[in-house]
Amino acid sequence: MADVDLEARLDELFASDVKDFTATRDALARDLKAAGRVDESAAVKALRKPTVAVAAVNRAARECGDVVAELVEVSAELAALPAGADRDELRELTRQRRTLLHRLTEHAAATTERPDGARTAIAATLDTASLDDELRADLVRGRLTHELSPAARFVLGSDDDAPTRAAPPRRTTRAKRDAPPPRDELAARRARAELEAARERVEETEESAREQAQAATEATERLEAAHRHIADLEASLADARAELTDLRRAEREAQRAEARTRTQHERSLATLRAAQRAAEEADA
Repeated sequence: MADVDLEARLDELFASDVKDFTATRDALARDLKAAGRVDESAAVKALRKPTVAVAAVNRAARECGDVVAELVEVSAELAALPAGADRDELRELTRQRRTLLHRLTEHAAATTERPDGARTAIAATLDTASLDDELRADLVRGRLTHELSPAARFVLGSDDDAPTRAAPPRRTTRAKRDAPPPRDELAARRARAELEAARERVEETEESAREQAQAATEATERLEAAHRHIADLEASLADARAELTDLRRAEREAQRAEARTRTQHERSLATLRAAQRAAEEADA
C-alpha cells in the first residue's frame, strides 16, 4: 500500500473531534502496521485519548499558534535567566508570561462546554508544557495527550515525577536538546519568578485598595455634602412655610381692614346724602 505520511496523519488525528479520536487513532495504527512500520503502529496505538481540557489546549494551539509560540519563547527566556538576573527583566518576562497564559487559558476554556470546570486543568497544562523542553514541541503542534500538574511540581521535579506518555517515533532523528539546568537552579528561577509575581499582585492589590479607599472617602464626603444640602433645603423650606403663614395672616388682616374701611365709607356716603337732602329742603 502507499506510504503513510505519519506527521500529516498525526495532525489530522489531534485535530479530530475527541469522540472520534480512538477510531481515527486505530485506523492510523492499522495503516502503519500494514505498511510494515510495526513500532510506529504500536506507539500510535498507545496514544491516550485527550481529556476535554487537553483537547481544548490542543485546539488553542491550532487556533492561536502565534500566541502559543510567544508563550513558549517567553517561558524559555524566563527559564534561561541566570541566578543574578536583572529584577526588572525578570518582572517583565513574568508579567508577559502570565498575560499569555491567561489569554490562552480563557480562549481554550471558552471552547469547552463547562469552562469553569476545565479552566484549572487547562492553565496547569499550558503552564507546565510551555516550560518543559520535552513537551514544548507537542504543545506548539497541538499534540498533547495528558493533563499536566502545575509547573512547580513537574518541571522542577525529577524524571520520575513526569507523567508517562507514549509518543510515536519520528521518521527523522531530532536534534539533541541541551541538557536542562540542575534542579536547584530551576527551582531558584521558578521561586524568583513566583516571588516577583506575588510582589506584583501585592502592589496591584495595594493600589486597588488605595483607589477603593479614596473612592470611599470621596463618596462619604459627597454623602455628607448631600445631607448638609438637604438640611439647608429643609431649613429654607421651614422658613418659607413660616413666611407663607405670616403672609396669609397679613392677607386676612388686610381683607378685614378693607371690609371695615368699605363699611365706614358707605356710612359716610349715606351721611353725606342725608345732609345734601336736608340742605336742599332748607333752600326750598
